[in-house]
Amino acid sequence: MTTLVHQFTLFILYFFAYAFIGWLWETLFEAVKEHRWVNTGFLNGPWQPLYGFAIIGVLLLIQPVQNNWWAIYLIAVVYITVLEYITSWGMEKLFHARWWDYSNIPGNINGRVAIPISLFWGIGGILLVKYVQPVIARWVTHTEDDYGVFAAIVLIAAFMFDFGFTLANMPAFQAATQKLDEAVQKAKNQADDWQNAVEADAIPKMNYVQRRLLNNFSSMKLADRHNSITELRHALRQNRSIRK
Repeated sequence: MTTLVHQFTLFILYFFAYAFIGWLWETLFEAVKEHRWVNTGFLNGPWQPLYGFAIIGVLLLIQPVQNNWWAIYLIAVVYITVLEYITSWGMEKLFHARWWDYSNIPGNINGRVAIPISLFWGIGGILLVKYVQPVIARWVTHTEDDYGVFAAIVLIAAFMFDFGFTLANMPAFQAATQKLDEAVQKAKNQADDWQNAVEADAIPKMNYVQRRLLNNFSSMKLADRHNSITELRHALRQNRSIRK
């Protein structure tokens, strides 16, 4: 039982360590690109679960070939690409939205994955094994020694609250973006300068979570919407500036 608890604690700590690193990487990258703070996570907290599952999977799969850099590279490329494709497909089916889109990148497959991105994952896998994992391993060992399973329980509780809170906002997010899309479409039908023709009363009120989801996914595509995500964002921001 003690061994099982120990293994469980290590798994959870590794998962959240790499989920945080993935969130930090993507957030900083987008912040530099957009010249503003961007929380790129689907959830509110500082974690990207996809990275947690991806890196733990790579670390497990490379166990027999840790000294073979080509094998590590190929494992990272194939495993993370497959995981990314499945995650993109699953989230689109669940939430009727594509949260990232590689359609503009050469060598993409249905916009869900792209060869250049996949090749980058391979390089990331090698850097992970050589430089990052030793540092994370020391942190995980230190945290497990000091706090034990309590650390894992606290992280899981915070994550589950965040996950549940985000899911609870999804129906309202879908309804709000539908109403926003209708307001933009109506303005386009009435005037060429539609940006200034959107009726303020037709713009739905959106809470922090809903605005964050709309604003922070630069390539998001919503199903059954007539207008682009950029146009919906513009209408929302224009309306908020007028109300101020």
